[in-house]
Amino acid sequence: MAQYAESAYIRGSNGSIAEVDDTLLRINPITEFQQAVLDGRAYSWCGLNENQDVGDTLLVVENNSTEHLLCIQRIVISISAAGGGVCPVFTASGVTVAGSTSVVGTNLNRNSGQTCAGLCTSVTEETGNGEAASSWPNKCYMPQVQNTIPYIIEVNGAIRLPYDHLVGVDSIEEPTSEAVTIIGYFEPL
Repeated sequence: MAQYAESAYIRGSNGSIAEVDDTLLRINPITEFQQAVLDGRAYSWCGLNENQDVGDTLLVVENNSTEHLLCIQRIVISISAAGGGVCPVFTASGVTVAGSTSVVGTNLNRNSGQTCAGLCTSVTEETGNGEAASSWPNKCYMPQVQNTIPYIIEVNGAIRLPYDHLVGVDSIEEPTSEAVTIIGYFEPL
């Protein structure tokens, strides 16, 4: 008499999972973002500001790599402003990114040892975009963010930035403090 396992799980070398259970085969493929995390190509940038100046953009991340696309996975926005505020998320290109505080991307795979040095420029209180005049016409989202309640935008790689293109988050109101996190990964061309 033959004996069979009731269920089996198989993990592939790329992290994909196959499960066999009662004559069913289920496959859970790994996403591009998950693969980028495993490969050490995924990063987060966080800008924490206290009462930024009028006209400053909260956080900007620009792709400086000619060999990779910068794919945005998630954007998290939190502001402290009476009644909340509208926080445009925009893209731009050909702009000289300038700001008071550089932001170093944090690798989402701490064991990879890779950094995003040379791949991007990221700053808080960014001043090179000219705010509404040049940047907001390319807006992707205009979320109404409630006071101190994080607003999460799941982009899932849909914002894909080639060389010299950026993504930024601004605020129409002038909050007394704000926190913006942009999570993304570099995809080889």
